[in-house]
Amino acid sequence: MTLTDIRNQAHLSGEDVKKLNFIKDSDRFVFRKFYRSGLRSHIFEVVRTGEVHQESAGVVKDGIRIFPRAVPVKMFRIFRSRFTSKEDIFFEIKRYKTLLDHLGPEFIARSEEFIADYRDGGTSRLLLCGLQEYVAGEILDPWRLTGKENLRALLSSMPHESDLETRLDCAVSRIETFVKRIRSLMAASGRIPDLAGIGNLILTPEGGIKLVDINNIVKIRMNAYIPMDDKGYPACDVSIQVLHILETKLLGKDLSDSDPLFKHFLQPRRLKQVKSIEREFYRTLNNPKNAG
Repeated sequence: MTLTDIRNQAHLSGEDVKKLNFIKDSDRFVFRKFYRSGLRSHIFEVVRTGEVHQESAGVVKDGIRIFPRAVPVKMFRIFRSRFTSKEDIFFEIKRYKTLLDHLGPEFIARSEEFIADYRDGGTSRLLLCGLQEYVAGEILDPWRLTGKENLRALLSSMPHESDLETRLDCAVSRIETFVKRIRSLMAASGRIPDLAGIGNLILTPEGGIKLVDINNIVKIRMNAYIPMDDKGYPACDVSIQVLHILETKLLGKDLSDSDPLFKHFLQPRRLKQVKSIEREFYRTLNNPKNAG
């Protein structure tokens, strides 16, 4: 593994992407670093060059110069994971397909995954990439949800032709369906997707909800052991906490004492242990010695 291997770099610029051997040099598009690039992927907005120019030069509409923000055509993801064979990559892609089968395209940001022959310093490596649907909307932060008023506030900040109350009713209905499909996925596969990360759930202007982190699906284990994902985060426990928030604070259900899942994962002692693990995870993550 060389230091120049893009999977080993903490940061990657759009110009770095343009230089990759498997990227066609085109003046039609710009790769722009997305603010949410993180542990598993480098993420870039794919935007039209002309729209990027309009951001700074502006366009005149009805005698007024405006500076519209370029809307991404796609989101381009470069996975950091190292794969030793195509079979390993196909297993990774299968996790996304499991989500798609159970949640449906209306609840996840669809992605076209592909394998690239990445060459660096004369060495050829398998690289998994994805061109993912761009989802416009506001981040649905589960840790700030106290009720439907939070949804109303988010929707009111996004202009739309439908009236606010119609969109609010739609949002509640869509979240209820989303929760049911998450439950179905859990029952069928014994796994839950990562619902916990800030920015993993997006509320769309019309009142839809979409999961955009589609590659971290973790095993549910009903025992005293607190499982970690491949990055050392207690994603299972924290995602079940998010599921509880959605069902109780947004949908008004009282399940804490009757649902075996919540009775097990929301025990006060376990919640305290999970919080301690989370603190240590972020402390280690933010340590400059661990960068890159």
